Amino acid sequence: MGLVGAIRPKNMTDRPAFERRMDPLSEVFGSLKIQDAIYTRLEATAPWGFHYPENRDPRIRFGLIVRGSALLKFKNQRQAIPLSAGDVFISILGDEPFTLVDHPCSPVADYRELRKLEVDCVLHYGGGGAPTTLVNGSFGMNAFEAPLISAILPRYLHLRLDQNRSHAFQSVLDLLAAETAQPGVASSRLISCLYESLFVYAIRAYASSSEAPPKGWLAAMSDKHLGKAIQAMHAGFDRSWSVESLAREARMSRSAFALKFKTVLGRTPLEYLTRWRMYKAGAMIRSNNMSFSEVASAIGYGSESSFSRVFRREMGVAPREYRRKCMLPQRP
Repeated sequence: MGLVGAIRPKNMTDRPAFERRMDPLSEVFGSLKIQDAIYTRLEATAPWGFHYPENRDPRIRFGLIVRGSALLKFKNQRQAIPLSAGDVFISILGDEPFTLVDHPCSPVADYRELRKLEVDCVLHYGGGGAPTTLVNGSFGMNAFEAPLISAILPRYLHLRLDQNRSHAFQSVLDLLAAETAQPGVASSRLISCLYESLFVYAIRAYASSSEAPPKGWLAAMSDKHLGKAIQAMHAGFDRSWSVESLAREARMSRSAFALKFKTVLGRTPLEYLTRWRMYKAGAMIRSNNMSFSEVASAIGYGSESSFSRVFRREMGVAPREYRRKCMLPQRP
């Protein structure tokens, strides 16, 4: 990603601090649209094992251990992750195969084949021993949202019951377990809403946990200095920001801010700003009938040509081609 120092957005006036202030996490996930949400309640008895294959479409997969225990192992991981009742795991975009078993020596079946035994979203499988109940689900998202999600989140999350889980988060999990146990009227709609809430609560819990990595977008958002600068960029992405003005938002010196931002996020502040502007531009192109010059103006560029040049560099295609691709039907 290149620097944008030579490209000056047209809006040179400062806006009130309260204008369009929004928590960036809410802004990123607020546009996330649940698509094709599915779930299965697995009633497994030892010995049992399932292998989940790679997903080609952008899907977020998760599991909630309602009772019992399991071992979770991703393809490129040496050690299995022990799961207990109340634990949650989430596979971001589901592009890495994983296996769930009750014991390392248990036989493993292909989950796609076992789904054929499912009746009313419930699957009974195993050898008749100790029981484990797992609510397993996934949902798709717009293919144009996937690159942003994969860029800011880890490949998978594991949230243990003993990690000081908030009452609200636990309530969502309890509702999900209850609704899948006894589905009622409009269950599919309710479960989709619970999926969305579960996902956001899980990200929030992970970001504040000791297991969150010291680098990346979530780490930056949790930092009291960098978080202020990122929030300012999201709230005023059409403003003429400089490293100096962003450092003031962060309450840091210019050099310390620039170094810390690059260390934590792996890119300069202006590179990050450019990428966020192009993401916002893409969302505008997808969701309404604004002209490209109007989109350029909305994100702070003084000319359509300068906007188009940066958009092509960041997104890989010109705005017109991007719009054409957005109009094509996506695979279900």
